[in-house]
Amino acid sequence: MDERRKERDRRLELFNQLMEQAGLDALIFTSTAQQTCQMAVKYATNYTLNTRRDFAYMARGGMLNLLVPTVGQQFHARTLSWLPEENIRCGDMLQEVLAFIRSLPQEHPRIGLYEPKELPICIYRELTDTNAEFVDITARLTELRAPKSEYELELIRAASQIAVGSFEWVLKHIRPGVTEQEIVGGAEGFLRARGAEDSLVLIRAEKPHTFITRAQNKPIRPNEVFVYSCEMAGPGGYWTQMVRPIFLERGCAPEAYEVLQVIREALAAGEAAARPGNRICDVDEAIAQVVKKRGCHAGVWSGHGMGADLGDGIDIGAPNKMELKPNMILTLHPSVVGRSDGLLYGNTYAVTETGVQNLTDAYTGSSYLEDLLEEMG
Repeated sequence: MDERRKERDRRLELFNQLMEQAGLDALIFTSTAQQTCQMAVKYATNYTLNTRRDFAYMARGGMLNLLVPTVGQQFHARTLSWLPEENIRCGDMLQEVLAFIRSLPQEHPRIGLYEPKELPICIYRELTDTNAEFVDITARLTELRAPKSEYELELIRAASQIAVGSFEWVLKHIRPGVTEQEIVGGAEGFLRARGAEDSLVLIRAEKPHTFITRAQNKPIRPNEVFVYSCEMAGPGGYWTQMVRPIFLERGCAPEAYEVLQVIREALAAGEAAARPGNRICDVDEAIAQVVKKRGCHAGVWSGHGMGADLGDGIDIGAPNKMELKPNMILTLHPSVVGRSDGLLYGNTYAVTETGVQNLTDAYTGSSYLEDLLEEMG
């Protein structure tokens, strides 16, 4: 049995475990092609939607079915998904889902929905007009899939190395006068040429350096800081993130450099707190305490998860009480603001039995361009 088939069967077992624990008769997933909204169907079927919306459904103990919006996507999904070809179809997706609900033997079947609040009201009304009872499985499924399998970890490790490589491309090409769009366009080309399935490359090259955004047609100035954030899904569709500031000249942007030292200290505290048995909110609190002690202000959150979709449905903030377990993936990028400037810096980590492993552990020393180029060799 190949690794993809093993991983598919592991997830089917996970879905059946969830249904048994929650007393469910079936699951229905629906997703869109938008980043952060792809998780449910992609995780279930190993198919990344190109456009529009798709659905997947399964009865307890059965095989998943994938419904896609176009004939073209059906053609490609039958190659890319790990489901049997006959379980992948296109057509009137919602009507097929409703027919599936009517086919269930229970008089009032209990059906799990992932992220029901994301459903358009027209779809939600059609579903709830049936005789089924719908149960929000978002929190429980997020907990169950948070610890990654070795199959998933390998994909994230590979993606992380590509992200590091894109930063090296930036180091080779950044200089005053080159535009933000030229740098980001080249970095995105580097990612795609190495099999990246999706990406979100954001930057910031002026005050406040905390708030990264899309590149503009602006020349990069000397005596400035260029913040490079690479979020990307590598071959196989699993996401990672690496955030690095580049100080173009030694001694430039002194306040941003001071904030960078606060971030490094806060990040070390977050790493120390990210161990099994602690909660995600403990990581956020450890970071926030350092930031406050150093007289700075922290952003709304300290990072997020990573997995089959951007953010993995996990925010690293005070409200999140999820317990940390080995093989969970966390991206920590404390957003810190000083008196008049701030900065962003971060890595992606795998939680281990004893702490964390930094998957983007490169260029973690000096952030001056001269030193970064020397380190790259």
